[in-house]
Amino acid sequence: TYIFPSTMMSITYDLGMDDASITCAKRAYARADEVYYIAFATEVAILIEDSEEIADCGLSLIQNESFASYCEQKNAELGAMASGSYEQYVYGQVSVAQYRLGKKTEAVMTAFEAVGSSFPKNNAVVALCLTAKAENDGETLNKILAKMNELESGLSATDKAYFDELKKVIWG
Repeated sequence: TYIFPSTMMSITYDLGMDDASITCAKRAYARADEVYYIAFATEVAILIEDSEEIADCGLSLIQNESFASYCEQKNAELGAMASGSYEQYVYGQVSVAQYRLGKKTEAVMTAFEAVGSSFPKNNAVVALCLTAKAENDGETLNKILAKMNELESGLSATDKAYFDELKKVIWG
């Protein structure tokens, strides 16, 4: 794994050695700073539901200067099969991982960083809302609602309709 971490990343993944695959991908990323490697590590972490690795690798992915162009590429590959954008998917997974690690304030900040001043379908805030609702976490839901109310006035009609639908489902 020290000579060719990018090769070992694929081999260990094919052998079902997911943790080793993540480690190799992170090493390859540290050496080459290519967004593909950290995205690979993030996606494997998501597959095995490793919250520590999702948060760690996912934040590195989001912070990579090539993240936006990588998201465009992934969205083009997924096309109509996707029910939301790759960017929102990654942010959603990271915010939920942070939530599960007890970093609830960071989770809310990450989710809202993803939506900016819009509210696209299947966004990171929705993922975090559903997780907090499943946990009956009223405190986090109230933080999310307060941030949503700040966002509400600047939304397009389409975003507002989706936003209102979520509020009905979560808060009644």
